[in-house]
Formats: sequence, structure tokens, C-alpha cells
Amino acid sequence: MATPTVAAEAPNPMADTAKTSPRVVWALVGVLLTAFLGALDQTVVSVAAYPVAQGLDPENGIRLMPWLITAYMLGSTATQPLYGKIADVWGAKRVFVTATAVFLAASALCGAAASMEQLIAFRAVQGIGAGGLYSVSLILMARAVPARQRAKFQGVAGLIIALATVFGPLIGGFLTGDHSLFGVATSWRWLFYVNLPIGLVGLAMVITLLELPVERRKHSIDYPGAALIAAGTSAFLLMTTWGGDRYAWSDPVVLALGGASAVLLALFAWRQTRASEPLMPLRLFRERTVAVATPMLFVVGFALMGVITYVALYFQLVRGYSATSTGLRMMPMIAGIVVTSIGSGIVISARNGRYKIFPMAGTLLAAAGLAVLGLLKADSPYGLPATGLFLLGLGLGLLMQVLVQAVQNSVPSPDLGTATTTATFFRTMGQSFGAAVFGAVLAGRFAAKLAASSVAQLSGGGVEPEHLVTLPEPARSTGLGLYVDSMDTVFLCAAVVMLIAFALSFFLREMELREIDDIEAIASELGDTRLLDTETGSAPQAGSAPQAARPATTSG
Repeated sequence: MATPTVAAEAPNPMADTAKTSPRVVWALVGVLLTAFLGALDQTVVSVAAYPVAQGLDPENGIRLMPWLITAYMLGSTATQPLYGKIADVWGAKRVFVTATAVFLAASALCGAAASMEQLIAFRAVQGIGAGGLYSVSLILMARAVPARQRAKFQGVAGLIIALATVFGPLIGGFLTGDHSLFGVATSWRWLFYVNLPIGLVGLAMVITLLELPVERRKHSIDYPGAALIAAGTSAFLLMTTWGGDRYAWSDPVVLALGGASAVLLALFAWRQTRASEPLMPLRLFRERTVAVATPMLFVVGFALMGVITYVALYFQLVRGYSATSTGLRMMPMIAGIVVTSIGSGIVISARNGRYKIFPMAGTLLAAAGLAVLGLLKADSPYGLPATGLFLLGLGLGLLMQVLVQAVQNSVPSPDLGTATTTATFFRTMGQSFGAAVFGAVLAGRFAAKLAASSVAQLSGGGVEPEHLVTLPEPARSTGLGLYVDSMDTVFLCAAVVMLIAFALSFFLREMELREIDDIEAIASELGDTRLLDTETGSAPQAGSAPQAARPATTSG
């Protein structure tokens, strides 16, 4: 396998200062701006898929409609581990700029698509670009910002993702509706064209303002491993997306996808023990923080993914609110995230960088919020879901970014990108798995309750949830009540799962946040002497290159 000599970021001297310079702050604003677009495009198309399909292909568009979301999800998730490695090899800034360029070019192609097939293909490419936007943005923050300041910036990054999740459907509904923006009538093509001016501004800010010194190192990329994890992840995501929806869970297609996913991911794990520079080095999991934080992220993603969807469904299906009203009623969760994501960053900076207490408190608050949502009834006052959402937001703000930062803090600079994308990859996989499991729980509980009621007799034994609102009274109220009761089971199960994350949090190592160039201390903890200078047996000096090559003079 070729081992090109390439430019990788050295520890940034700017990150050693006590404060982050205004230039870096504005550069990171550009980073977050483009990362927001990547997160937004995962949700903004959800409510627009039907008008898009009808506009491009009235006859076959509905059949292909799910692929508008699935293609994007496959591209963005399957490439995350590779992005981490190439960010370590080629430099996080260079990789981020390239991913943004791919995302924006694909957005332009999506807006100009003339058929559903073209749009699906362009959405897959757009997803490949988006896969690097959020994960690599966290790597850029880790390299450009002092350790004590990092929690505040990554807290804002978590808030950006939450805003995209909540307001994506609202924005999608507005742009595809009968509206005008700047005097021009909107259409579904605006979903993609709007990315261009915003993304180009963010990209220009990153290119011109963010300067990261680079050094020359020899690296190899594990392309067979990349192929295995991309194929295994794709099979897993297709299984969780199609299972219980397009196909029954016992269908041979779903079973074949599950088997293929298990085999491919097992081969990937085996490959990581053989590759000279693995995409996801198993040695990282010898560090207790990584070994605990990554399954915590999986469990947190598992518990929380479907919850936001089901709360929005409750507001729209059961209470009859519009997409706009639903988005506004989800604001307590955003308020909770704002309070704790930014507040925890300030506190971490003030208390010697200690962070273990925050994931512990966050899991309890999130579990409490989910338990409150488990009390929902069809006629519950708004104060009940608002309280549950606010507690859930408080917990989210203490969890997601703090755990990612804990992983970053426990690995040396050469593994920063790999460790960051490993953490985000585990969370994404947990979200997909949670959506599938909780969807199956909801469907099973609702089917059982419906079969025991008189409502099913109105349609020969089965009523889809979206059809409940079309039933005459009192069957409509009865059916919606049964659906909410089934939904409550999902929330309570998610609360129990969140308590598993709480139990795991006790095993987190309490560490002070340190700069990413403190290789010697981290190498000692990991027992990995390869991270040390091969001639001196000590850590390379911050900002210096290995003796075999001089630092490059360009920014990467």
C-alpha cells in the first residue's frame, strides 16, 4: 500500500494561548455555518419529499421518494470513519474545504435535477460531502481552540445540530409552499440552491481566516477497511430503514441485509488488527475514556433519535398542529440545550477542565425528560410536553459534545481526527438502531392495542396511524388515544435505555482538559510507544515536525 508523504496539521500554536483570537472565532463561525447546512439537509427534505416526487415524476416519483432521504443518509454516515483518517493525513482544514466544495457542488446539481434518478444520485454525493462537514468541524475546533475554551465552541456546535433537527422540517415546508422570498416565488429547488450563498460565505471565512500549521509525515490509508465499513454501514442503515416499513422484519431482504452487515463489520474489525494504519485503531479502546464514551454515545443516540420524531408526530397527528406550530412548540428543548451546552462550557473552563459530572447529570436529566414525556395523553396540556422537552434539552446540552470532547482529550494529536469521527460514528449508528427498535416497539404496541379495540373493525382489522384522523368520532378519539398510549411506551423505554448511559458514566476517567499536543502523557496512558519520537523516545515538541522532514510553510 502506498505511503505518500503528506501534510498533516501540527498542534496549533494559537491553541496554546489562554484566549481564542477574534480571527479564529470568525473562522469557526464559518465552520459552523457550513456544518449547519449539512445537518439541515438531512431533515429539510423530509416534509418536501412528496412535492418533489410529484413535481419530477408524477407516475413513479412516490415509489422512489424514500431514497431522497436514504441516499443522503448512506453517503453521510458510511464515509465518517474515512474522513477522520484523511483529516489526520491531509489536514483537517484541507479536508473540510474539500467536503464543503463537494457538498455545495452537489447542492447545485440537486437543484437542477431533471428526474428523480438524477436527484437521488446527486443526494448521495451531497451526503458524501456532508459526512465531513460536522465531524471534521469538531476536529478543526479541537486544533484551533485552547482545551479550556473548546467546550463552549463544541456546545454551540451541538446547538446548531439541534436547531437543524427541529427547524429543518419547518424550513422545508416553507420553501416548498406557496411563498416568496426576496420577491421570488419559492419551490422545492430552493431547498438546495439556498445552500450556495450561505455555504460560499462560510467557505470563504474558513479559507481566509483559519490558519493551521502543518507538518510532513508519512501515512498510509486503509482503503480495504474503508470499503468494508462503508459497505457494512450501508447494509445496516438499509436494514434499519426498510425493516418494519417497506419490508417486514422477518422478510428475507431485511434478514440478508442484517447478515451482510454483521459479516462486513466483523471483517472490518478483523482488518483493523492487520492494517498498518487502521481507520479505527482498536488500541484507542484501551484508553478507558474512549472505551466508555463511545458506547455511551451509541446508547444516547439510541435513546434520543426517535424521541424528537415522535414528539413532533404527537403535535402534528394527535393535536393537529401545523409544521410551523410544531417547530415553535419544540422550542423548550432548544432552550434547554442553550442553557447547558454553553453553561457547561463556561463551568468546565472555570473548574480546571473537569468534565465527568456533566455526562452523569446529563443522562439523569434526559431520562427524567423522557419519563415526563411518557406521561403524555391525547388531551395533555402543553405544559407537560414542554417540561419533558426542556429537561431533555438540558440533558442533551450536557451530553453530546462533552463526550466527544472527552474522547478528543484522551488521544494524541496524530489520532485526533480518527477518534473524533469514531465518536460521531458510534452516535450516528446508535441513532439509526434506536429509530428502528423504537419504531418496531411502537408498531407492535399499537397493533396489539388496536386489535383489542373496536376501532380496527372500521377498516377490516388495521388502521395506519396517519389514517386515524379520518375516522368518525368516537373512533377517531379512541384510536388516537391508543396511539399515544403506545407512544408513551417508547418514551419510557428510552428513559430506561438512558439510565444505562448513566450507569456507564461512572466508569469515565476524570481528567483535566489538556492541549492536543501532550502526546507523551497520552501515549503513556495508552501504552503506545509508536506515538513517541522513534529516535529520542519522547514526545515530539509542539509545533515541530519529525526529524525526517521539516514543517511545511503552508496552511492546511
